[in-house]
Formats: sequence, C-alpha cells, structure tokens
Amino acid sequence: MMTRDGIRATMLRTQDELQSIAADWRELYARCPDATPFQSPEWLLSWIEVFAPRVLRVVEVREDDRLVGLAPLLIYPRDSQQVLAFAGGGASDYLNLLLEPGNEIELFRRVCAALENEGGWDVLELTDLAANSRFTNLPELKAFRVEHDVCSVTLLPSSREALLQLFSDRQRANLRNAQSRLRREGGGEVQLATDETLREFLEDLFVLHTSRWSTRGEPGVLASEQVRRFHLLASPRLLGSGQLCLYRLRVSGRTAAVIYALFARETVYCYLQGFNPELSFFSPGTLLMFSVMEAAVRRGMRRFDLLRGQETYKRHWRPQPEPTFRMAVPRACIVKLFAEHVQAA
Repeated sequence: MMTRDGIRATMLRTQDELQSIAADWRELYARCPDATPFQSPEWLLSWIEVFAPRVLRVVEVREDDRLVGLAPLLIYPRDSQQVLAFAGGGASDYLNLLLEPGNEIELFRRVCAALENEGGWDVLELTDLAANSRFTNLPELKAFRVEHDVCSVTLLPSSREALLQLFSDRQRANLRNAQSRLRREGGGEVQLATDETLREFLEDLFVLHTSRWSTRGEPGVLASEQVRRFHLLASPRLLGSGQLCLYRLRVSGRTAAVIYALFARETVYCYLQGFNPELSFFSPGTLLMFSVMEAAVRRGMRRFDLLRGQETYKRHWRPQPEPTFRMAVPRACIVKLFAEHVQAA
C-alpha cells in the first residue's frame, strides 16, 4: 500500500522474502535504541528457519526505499481464535516491533492498517514487551496493556571496585572464598568462544544445562533437539555480528561452567548458563558470573539483565525487577482505533 507521503506497508509471507531484506533489517535494528538482540535478523531469521511457523505474516514499512518499520508476526490457533503474535516466542525474553525513532506512532498505524487488510486472525496479542518499548505508551493502546512477566536487572557501575560494593558482605566473602579454593586447586581459566571453539562451548553448555535440570526431575529447555538446532544455527551469526559472548570456566582441564550472554548497546543479556555439579565446591557459577560482569564493566556496559524467571541465584546479584507487558487487542478494536488512518491510506 502506497500513500502520498511515500510510505508503504507490505506483507511478507516467506523465509525467502525475509532473507532478501536481511541487510536492510540489520540497519534498521541498529537504528532502534529499544531493540534487543531478540529482534536482530541473526536471531529471528534463525528462529524462523528452525521453528518454521506455518503462517508467517511480517509487515515491512518503507519510506521510499528505506526500511523504517518491521513487525515480525505469525498466526497460530488457540481454542476458537486465530492469534496474531510475535515470531520468536518461547526462545526470546523480549519481543518487539522495529520502528525507526521519531515517527513511531505513525509507523505503528501503518502496520495496523496492513494487518486490517489481512484476513485469518481474530486478536493481535503482543507479549514480552520491554518497559522501554517506545510504542507501549501509545494512547490508543494503553487500555490494553497489562504486566506479563518480570525480568531482573543489575545496574552496573563503572569500575570493578564499585561492582564489588554492590553486593552484601556475605556475597563478597563467598566470592573471595571461592576464588581462594580455586587458587589452591591451581587456578581456573575463563575462556571466550571463537569461531573455532564455538561448537565445543555450545556442546558443553548443552550437557551442563540439561544435567542440572535433570537433577530437579525436569528436562530443561536445552533438552529439546529443536532448541539445540536453533542455537547451533543462530550462535555463529550472533558471534559474527558481535552480539554473542560465550564464556567458559575450565578447572583442572574440566569445564566447570558456561554462560551464554548477548551484548547490545549498554546491556548484557545473561541468556543461558550451566555449571558442573561435580565441581560445586568451587562455586563455578558464581565465579564465572562475576567474571562476565567484570568484562561487562570493562566494556562500559551499564545493565546486566538476568532476564525472566525468579530463580533464587538471581537475588545474589542485587537486581531490580523490571516488568514486561502484554497487549491483546481484538481485531475489531484495531479497525476502530485506526479507522481514520485506514480510510486515508
């Protein structure tokens, strides 16, 4: 659909169409300050390739030839409804549209106008929207916004010394004791994955994460072969784009812990971790987590996001809760809210 101002919205329906705009997508992602790695083409194109949603509906918005908006959506059945939702669900802690800064409301209206012309869905359900998502405060949609989940975020200082002071006396003592035990064992080595070692690091993570969950009688997310395939596909792309840092702690030639972290702008997203229970005497998870935080401080990062879930270990790192939001907007409401724009377009 083309309008007099040169802005047009187009519906993309296939993986090939999405692959063809990957370069433009990457440039738009870089221009959106509220985007997370979960909106990057490296992440989402991999997700779409592996999970192969049956009904893919992605709205691209262009001003002349410049990509200025992208809504990566899909349709799935739920009870008697057809739900229009973000692609990337399940694997992604934050979901969002990509809307170029400065014209977010108008671009979102163009997305909605394109969706109104598309059949086959009953409700637009947007989940896991971050608190800083720029269109969640759109006046027309405020009535539909509800809190959905909570992420835990530690605000990082500018130095290692200040980082230590964030934690309690007990936590600092635990860290010193773990470091002393490791030195008595001959020391450990924190390694960062490269192109050559990435697959090895991932395999270690798969084993440690799954074995840890199995002690609780649960499979864990990485027990799924499809999820593992997704990470095997996405991780080289994320590493190549500078977003992935995969850390490993080795003790006496054995892998003690692995942390899968995504770095973007001023935030570290601590996505997955695993540690070897046979080496728990050294508190490998605590040691490696602090090492990753130190690396983040050295790089000038300001936020360490432990993401969704209220696991006990997160409280040790003094995070603050940050809600995510959900919006469920029936199709009839979209039509009513944006009728004036739809008619003008």
